[in-house]
Amino acid sequence: TVTALSEETAGRAGLNVDKTGPGVIMRTANGAIQAQRSSIAKLSVGPLSASDLGVVVSGAFGETNVIGMNFLSRLKSWRVENGVMILEQ
Repeated sequence: TVTALSEETAGRAGLNVDKTGPGVIMRTANGAIQAQRSSIAKLSVGPLSASDLGVVVSGAFGETNVIGMNFLSRLKSWRVENGVMILEQ
């Protein structure tokens, strides 16, 4: 439901993540993990972008970043065809 970023990606993007603040427990395919909330002023995926996007950040994500429905729901449409995700602004 929410865009999820690895700690490495969040660090490279210069996100302000308060690791001492209250976190959030998330249920993933690999079980429950602890994550911290943050927000991105602008997230761009190719020519598509979303402003003021809430994200969660956790070292438990490893190197994985996930575009959440909070980004996808701002698009005109999105779908998967033959294993390829197609995003339309």
